[in-house]
Parts: sequence; structure tokens; C-alpha cells
Amino acid sequence: MRHRIALALVLVLITGIPSHSRAQGQGQGQAKKQPPPPPPPPPPPGPDEVPGSQSQIIAGVATGGFSCGRETYPLYCYGIPANVGGTFWLDVSYNATPSQTGFVSFNSVLDLGQGTITGATFTTNSLGQITQMDIVFNGTTNDGDNGAYTGTGSFTFSYVYSSGGGGKGNLGGYVQLLQTGSLTITYQ
Repeated sequence: MRHRIALALVLVLITGIPSHSRAQGQGQGQAKKQPPPPPPPPPPPGPDEVPGSQSQIIAGVATGGFSCGRETYPLYCYGIPANVGGTFWLDVSYNATPSQTGFVSFNSVLDLGQGTITGATFTTNSLGQITQMDIVFNGTTNDGDNGAYTGTGSFTFSYVYSSGGGGKGNLGGYVQLLQTGSLTITYQ
């Protein structure tokens, strides 16, 4: 009998929880339930571009063309809207030697960082103005995975003469209009 009383006393002293509190889990001496540990962090992102996959970007050109501004060398056309969202900037030194140079700068177009132009071919009209140009370029993505891409582009242009608005130094000149434009991106 002594053993039973001693055992009951030991259990009461060890638990120290009145029976009405045990059901609620709020008794003395009971540790609060800890939340589970957070899950491990995800692995760093890998390339999301599948090698060999392609993206087609079409210039959003309204009827009449997209104005690139005054005809210039190098060929310069900024803010060209893309069908996939964002805009791009075309800057080509087509007479550079030993080879053509320039860039295609993408502003919120897919995950493309700036591309370096490595080649260009073009045709001109009787005034020496570029009417058609094909480019080849390469670059890296800007989404943090340093994915590489190559690209080709094809563009057509027309020109309108603007007589200027008068005033000192406001001479007339040709305005270059982008008529069509497409870029094909191939992820490496």
C-alpha cells in the first residue's frame, strides 16, 4: 500500500497538473507547443530557358510606320514596341570596319539583356537610305541565371521628308520610319 501512495505522490509532484487543466493543456510545468521548424530554403534557380528553344518578337508597328526620328548614322531607333511586352532599341553602325557593330537593348522584353550585334547586311534606295536590314546578335538573359542567347533580326524602313518648322537651325530632313521588324531569339 505504501508503494501505491508513494507512486501516486510522485506522479502528482512530477506532473503538477490538476486534472481539470490537463484537458486544456494549460497546466503548470507543461511546455508550450513549439511551431514546426521552417522548411529548408529552395535550391538556387537554374536556367529557365530550354537550350534550343526560340522566341519570336514582332515590332508593334502602326499603319504608316514607327518613327525612329531623323535619319542618322549609325542607324538608331529607340522605343520600338514588342508584341510580347516592353520595348527595344536598335543601334547599328552598318558601315563600321572591319565588321558591323552595335546593340539591341531590351527594356522589359521577356528575360533578355542587351545583345551585341556581330553582323549586319542591308540594302539601300537611290538616296543611300537603308530600306532593309538583317542583323545577327548575341547576349545574356537578365533574370539572374546568366542564360545565353543568339538572335537574328530583320527590319524594313521607309522615309518621309520633313521641311522643318522654321527658325534658326531647324533644317528639313528625312524621318526614318520602321515599317516591319522581327527578332528570333534562340536560347543556348
